[in-house]
Amino acid sequence: METTKLSSKFQITLPKKVREDLEVTEGDRILFIKKGESWVVLRLPGDPVEALKYLGRRVGVKGTTKEVHEEMESWEA
Repeated sequence: METTKLSSKFQITLPKKVREDLEVTEGDRILFIKKGESWVVLRLPGDPVEALKYLGRRVGVKGTTKEVHEEMESWEA
């Protein structure tokens, strides 16, 4: 378990272990997805097709890019 403190500007610093696990570097986009009562935090690849494939693998959704996208859209409801 890792923790961080929210700044007065509502910003956080990702702990080193989290940065390493997400394989993020400066300038990467971070995606927050609400799934049920929890939030999933992922690094978003630059290419949209690769992003959907990556997201599907990281959250355990399998199928075509379209199926992954449809599944993720259902989380917002």
